[in-house]
Amino acid sequence: MSFLKKFFFTVILSIFFIAESFAEITYLQILKDPTDLRLNLQYAKEQESKGRFKAVIATLERLNALYPNNIDLKLYLLSISIKTDSTEKTLNLISKIQSSDQISDEIKKKVEQIFDDMNKKKIDKEIIEKKKERKKAQLASKKKQPEETSPWTWYAELSYTNMLNSNISSISESKTQFSGGSVIAMTGVEGDNLTTLKNGWGAIYQINSSSNLSLYSSHSTSEQNRATSDENDTQTFSATYSKFLANNTVTSTFSFTDLNTRRAADTLTRNISLDNRYFFNDKIKFLTGINLGTSEGNQNPSNLTKRNSNTRKKGLVFGPEYYFTPQHNFKLKYALTGTDAIADYNSLEDETISASYAKNFKFVNLGLTYSLSDKKYKEPDTVLIHPSISRKDDSKTMTISFSGNLNQLFSSQNFFPVSEKLGNFLNTISYSTSWSETRSESSLLQYNYKKESFTFGLTKRTYFQ
Repeated sequence: MSFLKKFFFTVILSIFFIAESFAEITYLQILKDPTDLRLNLQYAKEQESKGRFKAVIATLERLNALYPNNIDLKLYLLSISIKTDSTEKTLNLISKIQSSDQISDEIKKKVEQIFDDMNKKKIDKEIIEKKKERKKAQLASKKKQPEETSPWTWYAELSYTNMLNSNISSISESKTQFSGGSVIAMTGVEGDNLTTLKNGWGAIYQINSSSNLSLYSSHSTSEQNRATSDENDTQTFSATYSKFLANNTVTSTFSFTDLNTRRAADTLTRNISLDNRYFFNDKIKFLTGINLGTSEGNQNPSNLTKRNSNTRKKGLVFGPEYYFTPQHNFKLKYALTGTDAIADYNSLEDETISASYAKNFKFVNLGLTYSLSDKKYKEPDTVLIHPSISRKDDSKTMTISFSGNLNQLFSSQNFFPVSEKLGNFLNTISYSTSWSETRSESSLLQYNYKKESFTFGLTKRTYFQ
């Protein structure tokens, strides 16, 4: 694993020295967050620089509908409509700007000058001619009525992930553990790899211009190379509702997981979360959230104590987020989770503080995360582990990751030209890779361990309208 660590740090240093510019905003990013003002404005400016004015106008018209009091958006749209000779749009915008109470007299004078210039060019005549052309086009296309755009966007995806782990069974550094109050040897597999194949199906329903509903379900199967404890078949389902307001983004999610561990009891997990991001300004956001969840084990004759780990969880999370640009940010987060179990030795309180940094380059998206976790259990497991020592874990985790899509990688080089058709295909294939190290110190011998992991994954997604 030391080679993997050196490899990762070499890659990260290379990224900082050879990165040319931030990643270009794609239509898929706009689809995921259609009302993010900063993201949409950056997309509009990129499309304007390429001369794609139809995309610019469509984006600005949608933003004007979402933010009707934003004068800068109206002025931006006015400048584009003049460039494209969109006479009716220009006149309509001039009328709105002149009647607004939020615009200074100086700006109104400039707009009036624009109006006078347009009159000098006989705009009325152009309007009549364009209306005649539209009527002719409407008459010619009566037999071919355009199909209504569906509010649903469907997709399917297939992914492959492989994880190399230096200590997959979390063997303690002393190779010992407590059992019934005595110290015994701890055995198990350390270095191993786990391969996971997953197929998923999803849908996004655009309720209106400021809210949407996302549905997702998947099935995955994991195979371990040397040991068998982590082999499983898992089914998941989640539903997320998002509402975009002037200064807030509210997200509510329900998730369900059926973890079928092949050589142990199955586990059913349900979770509900409610998150809110408040926008102080273009740079600063603040996250707050609450979550509730349950976990139930399938107790059976081979797993007679599984019911003891049935739990109910409740937690909260909050923290600031600072955006240098829409593609470059730093986040701090504090999470507190309380867990009540049927057996008190499985009940605990977990406090976690994490800091993360993300920056999107032209060819790769970089992520750095460092977290500290403090877990305190309610009572000792007097029968199976130790009669008097309650479990208390302090762990530190560091993760370095980079991700993106294949079009980012191929478009950033000059040796092999990428056509628009090939680029659109490569946009639907994403990759992710990461290196992570965890150190755990505990009051119980068996939870004093260190592990490193390297993960690589590919996902192919296909959209249907």
